[in-house]
Amino acid sequence: MRKLLTIIALLLVAKAIHAQNWYQAGIRVSTQFPLVRAYSDVDYLSTLKTPHIGGYFRAGKYVYGEVGLGYQYFKSRFDVSLSDPEPVSDMVETRYLVIPVKAVGNVQITKKIAFQPYVGILYQPLLKVTDNILGYSKQNIENHWTLLTTGFDFRFGFLTLGVDYRYSFQYYFRDKTGRKPQFISISAGVIF
Repeated sequence: MRKLLTIIALLLVAKAIHAQNWYQAGIRVSTQFPLVRAYSDVDYLSTLKTPHIGGYFRAGKYVYGEVGLGYQYFKSRFDVSLSDPEPVSDMVETRYLVIPVKAVGNVQITKKIAFQPYVGILYQPLLKVTDNILGYSKQNIENHWTLLTTGFDFRFGFLTLGVDYRYSFQYYFRDKTGRKPQFISISAGVIF
């Protein structure tokens, strides 16, 4: 009974917050698809799984300022071409804290549907790198990623669906140059 009353209270608070339309809070899950795979002359990203979960708070009316906090997990298989004919391959898991800061537009299409384009910065400090045979660690992987993000959400009542593009200002490795990471991300969430 207590759980039911708590759920009803949360839904009523969410409805009251949403009715004012000058601030919003939400929870989002997403995944990313890499657009760049050659992170250096010898390091190639062959597979990538990137679940992400986070929450955010927005304030504004037609343009919202947004801040948030999330957790991102990268499970990547890298192939490294050395002087040997066969590349060395291993799974590398990295974990990041994700802090988004965005400007989000709000274009009401109907009372329940809105188009929400945004642009912003994602700051991602590296939390952990798992042991691997490639020698990747916090000493040679960039510890502080800053990414440009631009995209849009469609809000359908309390649900959101979105797509964005992410471009890293840093190289993946601190001690090697190559192409900077870029991703397309798709997301789904709940907005209160």
